[in-house]
Amino acid sequence: AKPYLQAGTLEVVDENLKGSFDPQSMKLVALVAIRSVDSEASRRPTMAEVLADLKEAYSIQLAYISASGQSP
Repeated sequence: AKPYLQAGTLEVVDENLKGSFDPQSMKLVALVAIRSVDSEASRRPTMAEVLADLKEAYSIQLAYISASGQSP
């Protein structure tokens, strides 16, 4: 799934949610999830890396919500 996700050719979000999230934020969350279940333990992110990536995704999403006039 990772190569498809990185290429932007994998749909992992319910159609009904389109337009309610920032695509870059969702991609970052999906990549964190994929990296977290890597079969090679040494390639998995640390909890600090996961937290940093999720905070970044959240920040991107908040900016998207603010710019689009949506409520969180």
